[in-house]
Amino acid sequence: MFKNDERYWDINLLNKWFAISSIIFLAATVWVFVDDNDDEFKDYQREFRKMQVQVAQEKLEQQAKEVSLEKEAYENALAVAQTEFDNRSDELSELKNQLSDLNDKHYNQNMKFQSQKASVEALKYLVEADNAHGGHGPSNRDEYYSALNKLDILRLEREDTEIQITKIESKIKEIKSIVKDKQDDLDKYTKQFTLTKNKLGKLDRSRMTMANKLGDIVRDLPILDFLDPYYKVNQIVVADVKYDVNFAAVPVVDRCTSCHLGIDNPDFSDAPQPYTTHPNLDLYITSKSPHPMNNFGCTSCHGGRSRGTSFVSSSHTPNTPEDKARWKKEHNWKVNHHWLTPMLPTRYTEASCFKCHSNTSDLAGGEKINLGLTLIDQAGCNGCHHNADWPTLAKSGPNLKRINEKLTEDWVAKWVKNPRHFRYNTRMPSIFEQPNQESEEVTEYNNVEIAGITKYLFEGKDSSPNANQVKYLGDPINGEKLFNAVGCMGCHVNEKNPENAPHIDNYQNLTKVHGPNLVGIGSKVSAEWLYEWLMNPQAYMPDTKMPNLRLEPQQAKDITSYLIQDKNQEFDNSPSHKYDKSVLDELTVNWLKKSNPEKFALSKASKMSEEDKLNFIGEKSIRHYGCFGCHHIDGFDDAKPIGVEITEEGSKPVGKFDFGLFHDIEHTVHAWIENKLRTPRIYDRGKESNHLDLLKMPNFYFSEEEIEAITTAVLAFNSNKVNENLKAHNNDPDLYKKGHRLVKQYNCQGCHLIENRGGQLVEHIGPPEYGPPNLNSEGRKANPDWLLSFFNNPSIIRPNLQVKMPSFHQINDEDWDAIIAYFQHIDSENINYRGIHQFDIKSNEFAAGAKLHEIGQCNSCHFYGEEFPTGDAPTWAPNLALTKERLNAGWVTEWLKNPQQIMPGTKMPAPYVPDSEILSMDGAESDWGSALVALDGDTMAMLDGLRDYLWNIKGKTNIDDIIKAYFDENGYDFDSDGGSDYGDDEDDWGDDEDDDW
Repeated sequence: MFKNDERYWDINLLNKWFAISSIIFLAATVWVFVDDNDDEFKDYQREFRKMQVQVAQEKLEQQAKEVSLEKEAYENALAVAQTEFDNRSDELSELKNQLSDLNDKHYNQNMKFQSQKASVEALKYLVEADNAHGGHGPSNRDEYYSALNKLDILRLEREDTEIQITKIESKIKEIKSIVKDKQDDLDKYTKQFTLTKNKLGKLDRSRMTMANKLGDIVRDLPILDFLDPYYKVNQIVVADVKYDVNFAAVPVVDRCTSCHLGIDNPDFSDAPQPYTTHPNLDLYITSKSPHPMNNFGCTSCHGGRSRGTSFVSSSHTPNTPEDKARWKKEHNWKVNHHWLTPMLPTRYTEASCFKCHSNTSDLAGGEKINLGLTLIDQAGCNGCHHNADWPTLAKSGPNLKRINEKLTEDWVAKWVKNPRHFRYNTRMPSIFEQPNQESEEVTEYNNVEIAGITKYLFEGKDSSPNANQVKYLGDPINGEKLFNAVGCMGCHVNEKNPENAPHIDNYQNLTKVHGPNLVGIGSKVSAEWLYEWLMNPQAYMPDTKMPNLRLEPQQAKDITSYLIQDKNQEFDNSPSHKYDKSVLDELTVNWLKKSNPEKFALSKASKMSEEDKLNFIGEKSIRHYGCFGCHHIDGFDDAKPIGVEITEEGSKPVGKFDFGLFHDIEHTVHAWIENKLRTPRIYDRGKESNHLDLLKMPNFYFSEEEIEAITTAVLAFNSNKVNENLKAHNNDPDLYKKGHRLVKQYNCQGCHLIENRGGQLVEHIGPPEYGPPNLNSEGRKANPDWLLSFFNNPSIIRPNLQVKMPSFHQINDEDWDAIIAYFQHIDSENINYRGIHQFDIKSNEFAAGAKLHEIGQCNSCHFYGEEFPTGDAPTWAPNLALTKERLNAGWVTEWLKNPQQIMPGTKMPAPYVPDSEILSMDGAESDWGSALVALDGDTMAMLDGLRDYLWNIKGKTNIDDIIKAYFDENGYDFDSDGGSDYGDDEDDWGDDEDDDW
């Protein structure tokens, strides 16, 4: 039979496959919707919602218990008020009816008033038109005044009604307030309970109505969730933090809070990640903190991929191997190789502080980066590695241009070979005897390099010591006392036992080792050199950080004798350095071949003497290893750093770091830096390299704490910038910034307490009253002109101290101005000039001050020019004749009011100031004087008067000569037992002022 069907395929088969494909397409569509809405962050949000419900329930129960204590009393009061209100309901109803009638009446009166007012305005126009056109007809004017009188009558009637309305409204309000006031009291008492209850009602579906439950489910359904979903991406647009995308600066959009939901809520401080509260909410995250989340976001500090909404896509970085293993198991974690700024491990988060705080290494709360930046300064990293964002102030090592006067060639050769053989905690890094130099061939090359370096440093210099060293020696026992007393221990230690040496695990401990450990110095220098150095360090090294202690010759001899007796016998007895002459020849040729044809190199080497070759190798080795980065060396004044620039080292892609042949080291930027600091030549391991091509960074033998701190600092040197308005200290004066670094460079905190840090010298002196003064309020305290003069020419301020301010002749006036600006800035005293303090010696205040001075017996402790105090030497305090030159008048009054508040621990008591009650007693005038009585207990006026009296004290201001003469005659040993024979009487004002004013 003929088939009348023009279709090629059977329609039934087509229908079947169409149905199958439709089902597959429907399933795929459903799958797409499910997959698109099955976001990882939603799981966290669902779990967090349960936690919120639990926390809210617990809080509600706790608040219910707290509220129940007094809630019944508030409810009873409300019930009584309600009863009273109900009893006056008829009165209230009557008042409301009266008010309604009066409102109607007022409405009618107001309508009449407005109508009459319109008529008055119309008549007024006619009268004014008559006046303008010369018409003086009386009709319009009479009608106008008649209408005006009627308007006044209507206004008075309306006002009378308004007064009645106001009275009735007050009565109604009074009746209603009976209940309202009590209800407000109850609501106020239960406010937090109610808020928590309402919040719980929105979180817990079991507490919702059926309609609300349905709405809560529907709002998160696919497609409908674009309206107002509960589970959604939370994001913060941080406009002032940007990252580079194809040369465009794009604001950071942080989505971290999509998972880290309890980050700003202290209720979740004990919750697990990612729900836990961020640490230190007073410093981070909250709107009241210095770093609110809306301004700084999250990734500006932590790093990572800000737009990621899953654990892996956010580029988390594990802090420990244990974290890494756990993350792989729980989150299928892997490195996001295509994101160049992964999250910083937790231990390195402080690296991000540098983005905004790049002007200081003394950041509160940033102990790790403070330590790292300071170690970079002290270790001299910038000598080899240029860093535009953290430039060096000076070379970290001593000037070697006059090395022949200080050291011997034999000592230098052994020292260069292994500095730690002489001093276990030296900051001098080890260039030689490193893992990539263990082959016999390289060792021989190194021996030649050591000999060459030594030869070059001593070339053309007389190194013969003075034959008579005894004349520079004194009493070592007294020398030890002086070493502890005159300030040496502010920067140095003299400790043979490594276990007793300061452990550098924080920034503060660095002030204790600002100078080298002086152990074994008798093996290093001669008595002559040490004596001359102690007498005048700048004569040998003008740019040294070591100040001039202004020692007497005998004091210098005693300290020299004490230090020089300590020798390192093992180092002394070690064999002198030797090298192979044939290796010298070979190395000379190798160096010449680097820039010349081999034939020329061989010819030139053959014409060089052994001495020439050593000098040649020395010059090449110094340049090769970058010794000039830390030391001033003849011939290298203009040499450039040999290392890679590290200005943006922290943001360098990990692919640009050479991990050598290592595969078991994690390939991350921080891991590379850690291992480089731990073993600088590690990435040469397994390589076959020419001696001159080996890695050459020296080994500083940093501790693990130091490695972590320096790694933090290096990671901070990156290209991730923030807008200027986010940067701290952005408005700080440049002088302050410079002064802050100078205070660190010269280790002022080794002796003084500044910004509540430092002052460890007191630990070696004994009682705090014999230590250097606390400088916490120096900016408000000292006259800047006097302070500059004092810095340039220090004089004795507190006569009872053996330790005294040294002379820093190497600091010029410009740098002193910066240091003064630093002190003023931290005290918010940015005034460079102060007018002369004026006072009236005939005033009641001045006379009252004189009486307080008499009662306080200031002369028992204080000098008055050349007039000695009546008390013993241990109680001596500053010369009051210097007050007007030295101190700021406002600070003196503040100091007299409460010395302990300004200088906690000072023995300076506040002067006794009588109050008005005492001054009103019988006989007060004869006891206290008429001037004090006249002030009637005005404390500030009396203290101002005492200050003015001190300002008027005459006498010699510089009394160094008479104090020195006294102690030359009587000796200075009363601090050795803590002053136990003195200073126990606290009844005298100023019995021992440990913080001079």
